[in-house]
Amino acid sequence: MIVETPEINAMAYVSLSGNHVCVTRGLINAYQNEKIGEEELNAVLGHEIGHIRNRDCLKWSFVLSWVSIFDMIGTVCIIVGTAIGGIGIALEVGASRDEDRGVGMAMALFGWVLLISGFIQKLIAKVASILAFHLSRKNEHAADMVGAELTSPETMANALQRINTLDNELVAKELASLPYADRWQLQPRNPSWIDKLFDTHPPMGERENELRTISKFL
Repeated sequence: MIVETPEINAMAYVSLSGNHVCVTRGLINAYQNEKIGEEELNAVLGHEIGHIRNRDCLKWSFVLSWVSIFDMIGTVCIIVGTAIGGIGIALEVGASRDEDRGVGMAMALFGWVLLISGFIQKLIAKVASILAFHLSRKNEHAADMVGAELTSPETMANALQRINTLDNELVAKELASLPYADRWQLQPRNPSWIDKLFDTHPPMGERENELRTISKFL
């Protein structure tokens, strides 16, 4: 499959018709213009084949589904709990009889329980998402190993470096055409450790160093 974008990239995905590898038009053009060699292209495709072989797409979809479920339940509990709690407080304040006040108090307490449980569910979803992104980064390392296995660790490292360089050149070219180009930035220059918890991919330099270390060892 081909996606019409100048970005130099590739991805694997699963659908009802089976597993697919999708490459960008930018990657094809880079190969045709000899900015990426044949072995480096093979390494990129090998990386995506690694995702398919390791069933990463299925794992990622499964994990994200559960994170979304917990987050959605938490949101519903917060909305419903706030509404019920508000109604309960209104009944308690405006009630003229003790029985009505008791009903209002019970509704208010139930609303607060729902509200607190909703925040707990949202917290669980956030913690689970951190674990999900950690899994995603591990999957990227594992896919790199498959690409290295099908070509070589050095070739896989060179492919990552070449893609990173070409994409940076593309971004610089696009930013240069914007007004006040020197003030634009694509991503935080100094991401915090909290930001890194929610990265889907490990740092490119880290992946390259791992592959070159393996290559040197071999």
